[in-house]
Amino acid sequence: MHSDVIIEKVTLTNFRSHKNTNIDTPESNVVLFGENGSGKTNILEAISLFSPGRGLRGATNQDLVTVEENINSFEIKILLKYKAGTVTLYRKFLNSGKKENFFLVDGEKISSNELLNYLRIIWITPIMEKIMLQSNTEKRNFFDRLIFNIEKNHLKNLRQLDKLFKERIALIQNHPSNDEWISIVEEKIANLSFELLETRKKILLLINNELGKIIEPFSSCDIEFIYDYELVNYYKDNNQEFISKYKNQLRLNRSLDAEINKTSINVNKVRVNIWKNKERKLESRDCSTGEQKSMLIAIILSVAKLIKEHDSFRAPIILIDEAMAHLDEFHKKQLLLELENINSQAWFTGVSKELFSHINDQTVFFEIKNHI
Repeated sequence: MHSDVIIEKVTLTNFRSHKNTNIDTPESNVVLFGENGSGKTNILEAISLFSPGRGLRGATNQDLVTVEENINSFEIKILLKYKAGTVTLYRKFLNSGKKENFFLVDGEKISSNELLNYLRIIWITPIMEKIMLQSNTEKRNFFDRLIFNIEKNHLKNLRQLDKLFKERIALIQNHPSNDEWISIVEEKIANLSFELLETRKKILLLINNELGKIIEPFSSCDIEFIYDYELVNYYKDNNQEFISKYKNQLRLNRSLDAEINKTSINVNKVRVNIWKNKERKLESRDCSTGEQKSMLIAIILSVAKLIKEHDSFRAPIILIDEAMAHLDEFHKKQLLLELENINSQAWFTGVSKELFSHINDQTVFFEIKNHI
């Protein structure tokens, strides 16, 4: 069964090691194989840049341009095929003057937020296998990305809240006597904060419910967000009481926040616990690396199912970088079966075709060789 949405063509121009690369595929699975350093992951990274943010490596645009004299821009184009037709997405970055960076959909400019209207992309990379050991900020960012792929308004709210935090700090440092203006910004912060708390609570509950259904060989886990004591107390109340109490706390903390140059009590200051299962007796950081990897795959599969439910039953594109090399045969077979059941197009990388002996017939293989 072919996926409901697939990337049918990818064109890269002056992107990392790819001066001019074209990949055409009508299939639900794509395997990019070749030696280490040949540019396989670069192709996945280019695709990931059609998801809001910096892509699967977190690189700046300047670092993505081919390192060669007189080249100061890159272009990426993908052709999306739906059951009802096709759409062309285009991204260009020009590293000169204003450092122009933009997206086009069938020739019309869109914002990065609007990419979620056309496709959702999630990924598994070797570095993500360390998510269980990373800082609370890194874990929160990881889960916020998964959440906004399920509930796209979460991204808009995250970005708007970040702007408001910066605006508030600038005001309380440079215009502390302008109480009316500061109060308006603080009210906006309180309202958005409540929305973010509600969305995280709702979506994390859905993710945890899906994780509870995970079967062997993958390991179930349970995700927990723990906020500042003050926010927890405010959040027990209803919307208006939360906003009123949080606004008051922001007012009381103005001098402190101006001095430390940040909003000391906020919804992004959170401790993230990933437990082995619903009993919450063992944290994932204390599990074996094999169990941690198994939990990561379980999280991505659970989120993929939820994206499909929330995005008009369109499954996400899933990018899987080098993961198959570190899975035993049982895990490989089950992962491929789960992806087939979700009906996602999956893009895999690996050093050889033999790693994908269990993959279904709806697969195309491309050997990638170093282009520069």
